[in-house]
Amino acid sequence: MQFTKKLPKLLAGFAAGAFVVSMVGTQTSLSLVSKAQAQATDEIIVTARKRSESIQDVPVAVSALSAAQLDKGNIPMTQDLGKLVPNVAFHDMAYAGAGLAASIRGLNYDDTEKSNDPAVGVTIDGVFAANNGGVNLDLFDVESIEVLRGPQGTLYGRNTIGGVINIKRSKPTRELGFKMQVGIEEDATQDLQAIVNFPLGDKAGLKVGMRQLEADNWMYNVTTQRRDKLKDVESHTVSLDFDLTDKVYVNVIYDNVDDQSNRNNLAITPDTGSFNFCTGIGAAVPADPLKCASASADLSEANDYETTYDAAPFGMTYETENLTLNVDVDLNNHTLKSITGNQDSEELFTISSWGSPTIVFPVVRDIKFEQFSQEFQLLSDFDGPLSYVLGYYYLDASFDQDSGPIQNFVSGQELEATAIFGELSYDFSNEWSATVGMRYTEEEKDFFVRNFTTLAEKNAFAANGTTPAGGFANSVNEIYEDDYLQHRLIIERNFDNGMVYISASNGFRSGGVFARCTDPATCTPFGTEEVINYEAGLRLEPSDSLIFNLTAFIADYKDKQEQVTTNGNLCGQAASVTCTFSLNAAEVSISGIEIESRYYASENLSFNTAIGVLEAEYDSYDDGGVDISDIAKLRMAPEYTFSLGFDYDVELSGGDLTLAGTFSGRDEYWGQANWKTFDFVNGSDVKVDSYESLDLSATFRSETANGNQIRIIVFGNDILEEGGRIARPFDAGAFAFAAPAKRQHFGMKIGYEF
Repeated sequence: MQFTKKLPKLLAGFAAGAFVVSMVGTQTSLSLVSKAQAQATDEIIVTARKRSESIQDVPVAVSALSAAQLDKGNIPMTQDLGKLVPNVAFHDMAYAGAGLAASIRGLNYDDTEKSNDPAVGVTIDGVFAANNGGVNLDLFDVESIEVLRGPQGTLYGRNTIGGVINIKRSKPTRELGFKMQVGIEEDATQDLQAIVNFPLGDKAGLKVGMRQLEADNWMYNVTTQRRDKLKDVESHTVSLDFDLTDKVYVNVIYDNVDDQSNRNNLAITPDTGSFNFCTGIGAAVPADPLKCASASADLSEANDYETTYDAAPFGMTYETENLTLNVDVDLNNHTLKSITGNQDSEELFTISSWGSPTIVFPVVRDIKFEQFSQEFQLLSDFDGPLSYVLGYYYLDASFDQDSGPIQNFVSGQELEATAIFGELSYDFSNEWSATVGMRYTEEEKDFFVRNFTTLAEKNAFAANGTTPAGGFANSVNEIYEDDYLQHRLIIERNFDNGMVYISASNGFRSGGVFARCTDPATCTPFGTEEVINYEAGLRLEPSDSLIFNLTAFIADYKDKQEQVTTNGNLCGQAASVTCTFSLNAAEVSISGIEIESRYYASENLSFNTAIGVLEAEYDSYDDGGVDISDIAKLRMAPEYTFSLGFDYDVELSGGDLTLAGTFSGRDEYWGQANWKTFDFVNGSDVKVDSYESLDLSATFRSETANGNQIRIIVFGNDILEEGGRIARPFDAGAFAFAAPAKRQHFGMKIGYEF
């Protein structure tokens, strides 16, 4: 469906929303809430356009949460933001160290391979992460977090085709201070976090932080007769800031993370699968051996996903060291910013049973990743109608991985990318303004893979009485080069209690070679994915007590990158192994509406709402000359998401009590499968059912005689649903598996601060 066909829907939805808010605004203007009370609507300042401004003045679809809001909502990790932001779906990327699978408006990348670039960009303290590993952060020390929806290429660059998650951690306070939190949850979860601030004279400060997290598995392993260790994380951070001169500010940040956690896995291979999963199930073995393929998932589902039958824990260890240097130079009418980032990480991926009670397909993968980036920004600071930002960006990233023993290969890639960019805004009057942005990017990827013969005899496994055939012994070297021009145009009209804007922008996601390719025919480059996005937004404060934001958008994607995983026999190998590759196969149309509001009923009580509606469909999907657009499903693209929340503050004699709750949900969405050959009747269950979640918390704050603060939080997440659910299904052709997610759990946090 093209732009002209969807334009009436866009305008109709936008007009309907504007009519609704005009009615709401008329009613709430009669509220008895005073201006003083409404000042509790602390202005939210964002940096979505590389400069500080009120979120209500930003002509971009952005949601922002402060540290206080994250605390009230009990949002401990980046993935938990998915409950509060419209038209997004976030979950833990189970097959990447501390990874985040992020989908914004139906655009995502949900795989561990670092050869393919993410569709949603993540920046941490200004540094852009080149892949989705290591970005599912603990938010204890976060100052603010912003989620920008839609292409953000002019200011944030390559691979922000779906949007950007912008995370800013707190800076040193330059005063002596201490902040600690101890978390105790079910399943022997113990979470200790602490931050200490030190003054270093009048013009410098030092912040030191740490975290230690341990947790047992919430799923009982029937095969091993125990609860395996699930979480084992230790991290440290050191942040030093100082004023080099009155006009030069420097902030140096060092982080390290040692994550030795395990993951849960379920076998969801259908009854007609190639593998025999019966071994180890015992009395639960079905009469038909083929039905053993899905037995572990069926039994787990019957137990509300509180049991697993995994013969060996799925290990996903992650170790990283990061160094960030931010320098701000005051040039009177301009500010020069330098943002330097360096990352050195290693992941060890070990899995052998894929959720089944027997060793099926052992995989050990060691991945080393390095990234260096440098960005310069020149920001204007004029009092007049003109403002702009100009910049230069450089990225050098590489990875090397060694994988085996069934499919033995080593692969790696060197990436070098440079870009120049700028965005200019001009106020023609008090009412009208326009913004024009452009970014030019050049990049080169030098990829290699060395694939060796499968060790069939040494690593034999049960596959209906067969042994896997040998692979190929080949070397593949490919160089991928591309350049791209991105642009954005915004026109906005301001009025007394809000503004309206329209925008047009484009974006791209880089091509390359998929690092898990196992056949020379599939180790060939795929091209750039492109998008054109049209957006209209309404930002309103119709009364002192109400904020209402409405966004409508239409996006057309061409040359969409599709990742295909099939049985090996479809690419010249044995049926009992998998074959994975990427290709530019599809054109996609996506449109939707997003509503966000906050209503202050009194100085103590407020309500917030976030609703997203999404229509996403393939216009064409060429798979080997066959158009499968009528059966193919976009991954992680629920048709609706919603979040309804409240927080209520009560003054008590010994302190303050905040009661908060969020009722959220999303429609069903699909995981990954080869749609050309997928059997929708007898195939594996790769659809995630719709679900709702209710989170409640009570936070008590008290101040001691000497001014120190004590905080106690009691919370329950997903309190209406026991057990777990499927979060990420994947059909690998020869077999299928899924990552479960925890549902109902309760806990308490105790904090102390001075």
